[in-house]
Amino acid sequence: MRTIRRTLVASALALPLTLGAAGIASADTYGSTEVQAGPDGAATHSVQSDTHRGSSSFHENSAAAGPDGAAHSSTSATAGENGDSQYRQHSGWAGQDGAGSSETHSSTDGGHDQGVLSGTLGAIGL
Repeated sequence: MRTIRRTLVASALALPLTLGAAGIASADTYGSTEVQAGPDGAATHSVQSDTHRGSSSFHENSAAAGPDGAAHSSTSATAGENGDSQYRQHSGWAGQDGAGSSETHSSTDGGHDQGVLSGTLGAIGL
C-alpha cells in the first residue's frame, strides 16, 4: 500500500510541473504515457492536454496494483471559450485493510456576466 500511496503523491506533485511544461512548449496538444510492470506489481500514468478554438483541457490518470492492493487517481480540468470551466478529481483504493474513494468537483457557467442584483436592476430599467 505504501508504494501505491507514493505513486499517487508523485502523480499529484507532477501536475504543476506538467502544466508548466505544456505552457512553455506552446503546443496545441500534449500527451505522455508511462507503463511499468515488475514482480511487485504494475502502474500506469498518463497526461493529456490540448487547446482548440478558445477551449482547453487537461486530463491525468494514474493506476497501480501490487501485493498490498490497488489504487487509481484521475484529475481533469476544462475551460471553454465562454468562460465556463469544470474541475474533477477522483481517487479510489482497495487493500487488505479495506477500501475507499474520494471525489472533488466544481464548475462554472461562463455565459453569465451579471449577478442577481445587477440583472434585476437591469430588467426594471435602472
